[in-house]
Amino acid sequence: MTPENNVLIGIDWADSKHDFHLFAPDGNVQTGIFRQAPEAIAEQIQSWRNDHPGATFAVAIEASKGALINALLQFDDVVIYPINPAALAYLRKSHRHGGGKSDPVDARRIAEFLRERMDELRPLHQDSPLTRELAGLSEGRRIAVDARADLANELTALIKQYYPMISGFSAAKPYASFLLSFLIQYPTLATAQAAGEATLRSYFHGLNMKRKADKLAKLIVSAKPVTTDSVVLRCSSRRAIMIAQQLQVLNKHIRSYEAAIKELLPQHPQYAVAASMPGTAANTQARIIAAMGDGEGRYKSAKSLQCASGIAPITEQSGKRKFVIARWACTKFLRQTFHEMAGLSITKSRWAKAYYEDQKAKGKPVNTAKRALAYKWQRILFRCWQSGTPYNEDRYIESLRRAGSPLYAKIQTLA
Repeated sequence: MTPENNVLIGIDWADSKHDFHLFAPDGNVQTGIFRQAPEAIAEQIQSWRNDHPGATFAVAIEASKGALINALLQFDDVVIYPINPAALAYLRKSHRHGGGKSDPVDARRIAEFLRERMDELRPLHQDSPLTRELAGLSEGRRIAVDARADLANELTALIKQYYPMISGFSAAKPYASFLLSFLIQYPTLATAQAAGEATLRSYFHGLNMKRKADKLAKLIVSAKPVTTDSVVLRCSSRRAIMIAQQLQVLNKHIRSYEAAIKELLPQHPQYAVAASMPGTAANTQARIIAAMGDGEGRYKSAKSLQCASGIAPITEQSGKRKFVIARWACTKFLRQTFHEMAGLSITKSRWAKAYYEDQKAKGKPVNTAKRALAYKWQRILFRCWQSGTPYNEDRYIESLRRAGSPLYAKIQTLA
């Protein structure tokens, strides 16, 4: 975009309407409001085009996704600059120390922010449809997994209160399919014992649990109730059935997400690089692709990746005091991706295990050690992504040997 042809627009968005403040190349200012409706947005864009033929519209907005963003992305002459809300909050306070806020004024502040710092801001870039779909699937799956974890914890706590015998099933996961099916079929110990040992044995056979069928049937029949209060049993069992059915639905959709990810993942041009990261399976590989973006990626340097993901720490200095703290201003899903990737690599990468053990030996907490490991992995991943070359463990360890890295000696002690 050439500066003399830029129309700078700040938008203070809302659910139903949006205030805008426009700076034209000739210095004229325009303000107004338009509705959150496809036809209203199209009409507003056309109005700007009529007033400024051939111009490029640089739009600053405190969002990177949403209905308005989706609508604006359809116009080739609109370039979107997402603004960090925290940055605008500090700017707003610098003008109004006592607080105070209005949509038209906020739109003007956003436009002024864009005018003053446009060279420092990065326009919103849309990845390829495949990358965006993998990103959407990964995020959707994670939301479902987190919801499942919350419900599973709730169910576990509830079962302890009225049906502790189920803990004797020794299910690997509290949302295991067989456990949920049993709980829905027999929501109280009394209903299970009333079915009888033979019926219970047949039930577990039907769940393909022949090896455990006899043991579980005997366990149920001989169990003693923790309570016989009919009110507690009725209320608790009703709630347990509700949670179990919700978990069944989440299990189904999580499997669906994972199947879609596995189908699309090999089609991505950077799949080989993502798949070469030690310890990663399909879900983590998809998250790596979502984090890094298309081609050479969305980051100018490994440092920008480390900062954007929150893996790089922050150094604060005031007078003689200097200390390092964790970086919390980041996308949590992005930080989680690399933190989990580092954890997975420990079991499959020799140098990663040696580095992690060395960090713990220095007294670092587990999460701090993993974050430090993720910091190193991001440098490696960035280089691999830039060149399109899959990671090679032996080649990297050899480079450590040639460089005389102390880590190489530690790798030998673990071999």
